Amino acid sequence: MRENNMNSCVQFIQLHGVEYISLGAVISELTPEERVRDTIEQLTEQTKRLINIGYVVDTKITNAIPLEMWNREYPNDRAMKRPLQKTINYIKDKEFGAAVKELNIAYKQQKKFLNRNSNRLIAGITGHNVAVLYVLSHKPSEALALFREALTLKSNAFGEDHPEVARTLDEIGIQLFAEKQFEEAIKAFSEAQRIRIKQLGHTHPLVSMVLNNIACCCYSAGNYEQALKRFLEARDIQTKTVQDDLDLLHVAITLGNVGYVLIQLKRYEEAREQFEEALLLQQSVLEDGHSAIQNTLSNLEFTNVFHSAQ
Repeated sequence: MRENNMNSCVQFIQLHGVEYISLGAVISELTPEERVRDTIEQLTEQTKRLINIGYVVDTKITNAIPLEMWNREYPNDRAMKRPLQKTINYIKDKEFGAAVKELNIAYKQQKKFLNRNSNRLIAGITGHNVAVLYVLSHKPSEALALFREALTLKSNAFGEDHPEVARTLDEIGIQLFAEKQFEEAIKAFSEAQRIRIKQLGHTHPLVSMVLNNIACCCYSAGNYEQALKRFLEARDIQTKTVQDDLDLLHVAITLGNVGYVLIQLKRYEEAREQFEEALLLQQSVLEDGHSAIQNTLSNLEFTNVFHSAQ
């Protein structure tokens, strides 16, 4: 997008939520709620990765791009309004309560005047963002209610088969997973999967993310074979579509999840191979001592004990 067109555009932020479930470490079996909470802790270690920037142009929204990429591509853009910049700074500083207050001001106005300017298009996105901030603040009940409200706004604005709708369905599924409502969570994930396949094709990274989450539901419901099948489908898509550090982390999560299920199936050598590959990816993008690295090291140690005994 050319810089001289920036002032005619309406800018918005788009926040990554949990999106992706990790099963964690075998020796400290987590509940679904704890698994989601663990993922939240990982997300909040580098909050700038959560922020994307998008625009509304001619009654359509652009694909939002990561904040760091936006800073590189548009270093001279001064079109960002002060409330939006304040929200971004609050998120980067992990002041999620302050960010909620700032975004809620915009959200209430957008809902009140849906037919004014671009409000109809971005109200659902703003509501989704506020819900993400509730998740990061460990307020799941508030988050789930707001995700559902955002889902309705997005469906009305974009239609039921839009990728933005799938984004919110995925977060609804994750909150339902945390509440152990696995069948309902799978319904939400499956609808997100249908939309993404229709709009993006079977091999898009976002399809793999939903497959991973469906697999976590299957695992938590005790269906290990079905979980492994879904995890492997997700892994095969991801390894062909890696683009940035966040993609690498998602691949590492899936590899760790594959290994986790293989341990339950007593296929220890195969599990160890998955954990070793996951560890290499994690060490390439995360700092030493990161909880995700510690979980993988713990799982590797677990598999090595059984491998040595064979």
